[in-house]
Formats: sequence, structure tokens, C-alpha cells
Amino acid sequence: MSASARSGLLTRWRLLLDRGEPDLFEGALLIAELVDPAEDAEEARRGVAALAARMRANGREGLLPALTRVLFEEEGFCGDEESYDEPSNSSVARVLARRRGMPITLSIVAIEAGKLAGLRLTGIGLPGHFVVGGPDLPEGMYLDPFGGGALCDAEALSRRLGAIFGAPVALGSDALRPDPARAILARVLLNLRRSYERRNRWEDALAALELSEALEPESGPLRRERGLLLLKCGRSDEAIAALEEYVATAGAEDAEPVAKLIDTIRESGAGEAAEEKRPARRIFTLDEARALLPRVRELTSEAVSRFGSMPGAFEEERRAIVEGWVSELESLGCEIKGLWLVDFDSGGGYYCWKYPEPALDHFHGYEEGFSGRLALQ
Repeated sequence: MSASARSGLLTRWRLLLDRGEPDLFEGALLIAELVDPAEDAEEARRGVAALAARMRANGREGLLPALTRVLFEEEGFCGDEESYDEPSNSSVARVLARRRGMPITLSIVAIEAGKLAGLRLTGIGLPGHFVVGGPDLPEGMYLDPFGGGALCDAEALSRRLGAIFGAPVALGSDALRPDPARAILARVLLNLRRSYERRNRWEDALAALELSEALEPESGPLRRERGLLLLKCGRSDEAIAALEEYVATAGAEDAEPVAKLIDTIRESGAGEAAEEKRPARRIFTLDEARALLPRVRELTSEAVSRFGSMPGAFEEERRAIVEGWVSELESLGCEIKGLWLVDFDSGGGYYCWKYPEPALDHFHGYEEGFSGRLALQ
């Protein structure tokens, strides 16, 4: 995307947000332009309107059965199992054209078609999955567009998450609450950034991050992410400025490793090269992660003990302890998300452990973070 197109898209995005709670489908169409600046948004609008018209024409059987029949039986909308992580699956326009996508974009299509036809539907973001709820669905039931429009209860969704994360999952009522449009759009953007990052498309990820920052201007983690992306783009001076802004507002525990990274960038002048030395991404089964946990606990316990024995005035020594701990755990394939907070990538989200928990008994999706983690049974 050219600089002028990127600037114009950001301006239109801010105008959408200035109107209050944004229109979900229109926001998703703007995100689709990040995937393909030449995307025909009007064609996408016509396409979803045509689906809604067919639903209304079959309204004698009820709008929900009509949605299921038109979208999933006749048109064949379903999950893209083969190329799930492709950036195109974060574009509702491409999903409409291909009839395949990831759970969140398929859900947005279903919600918009339902809205135009007169069906009240909502999006529900689960860890590692996304489904549709709403007052016009049978009580206690949820629509799974990725699963071909199947109607599921909470127990079935729990089994679905269990298949993703490798262990049974208990879903509380909080996990099944509807998400507002802003939260859904934030999740689409996060999915797109992660897709770009896995392809080393750092500038494209940075363009997506700009929309996220406009959506969540007070988000500290987004400021940290901006710094890391700028570092990967080879823009070290800008990266330092962004990371220093993050450190100034973050809590002491989160700020320490980032402050050490800033020092390393300044001392070496090779921030990008340092990033490239990181170990390759490792995918864990639950059994593999649990087998590694005793070693993770041992290394973390040692680091915690040494860290605690240092008075607060010994700032450099404390940073060195944290840096060594991070380096050792990353060499094992773990991902560090905070001080004494360790994630194991499952390929569908993270198994999550925080010292001094006795076992690895929680997980969360790529989008939720520690606050959204759920218990493994």
C-alpha cells in the first residue's frame, strides 16, 4: 500500500470511529483495503445485500433457518482449513468472494446478512475461536459459521475449544458475552497483524497497527508493539522513541525488560539483527508444554530468587537477571509476555503459565492475553 493510500485509509477509519460505535461491516470493509487496496467495497456490499434478500424471500420458514440455508447450504460458506492464516482471510470482501474464511470474518458476514434481513445477531469472541449469538437465536445456542453454520450449545463450544487446545475447557458465562463492534474490529486487526508478521511483512503489519492505535488510543501494549515493529522494519531511532513512551507509562515489572531492550539497541546499533537471532517459532502440544514446565519452573524460580535478593537500587543487575531469564526460556521455544509470565504456542493460541502456579492449567487465544485466559480441565 502506498503512503498516500495508507494515509487516506487512516483518515476514513478515524471518521468512522468519530461517529461513536462504528458500523461493524463498514469497519471490516476498511480493513479489507489493507489486504488489497484495490478491493471493491461496493461489490461486497451488494453481495451481502443479495444474501439478505434471499433470506427474506425464504422468510416463511423463519429468518434463522433461511440464513442457515442460504449462506451455508446453498452458498457453501465454511471455514478455510487449508490456508487459515492467509491475510486474505481477514478481509470480509475476500471471504464473500471465496465463501471461505476464518471464524471472525465469516461471523461478520453472517451478522451483516442477518441485520439486513431483520435478524438480530451478535459476535462472541472466544479464546481461539469466534461464533455468533444474539436474541434471535434459540436460548443457549450459538451459530458457528466456521463449522458450516452449525448451532451449538456451550458444551459443544467447550468441546470445540478442547479440540483446539488439546484439553477440555470450561466456558463460563463471561466468555459467552457479546462483543461490541470495536472489540471485534480490534481482533480482526490483530489477526491480520499476526498473519503479516509470520510472513515478515513488517511494514504491512505496521499499517494495520495504525488502525488499531486509532481504535484503542490509550493502549500501552500497542505502543510497545509499535516499537517492536519499527525495530523489525530497521527504523531503530523511531523504535527507541516508541519503546521509551511505553516504558514511561508501563508498570515496573513490564517496563524492565523493554528498558533493557532499549539499552541493547543503543549499545549495539543492531536492533534488527538482534531480532533476527531469536529462535524459530515453536509449536507445542499440551503434553509437550507440560513436559517442559518443570524446567521452566526451575529457571523461573532461580531468577525470581535472585531478582528478589537485589535491592531496588541495583537496577542494572535486576535487568540483567530478567534478560538472562528471557533468553533462556526463549531458547526453549517459549514466549515471554510479562515478568515471570510464560506462553507456549499451541498453533491455535497459547498455553499460559505464571510463576508460581503449580501446573500448566490455563490457555488463551492469540487475541485475548492473560486477562482472557480460561482454565483447562
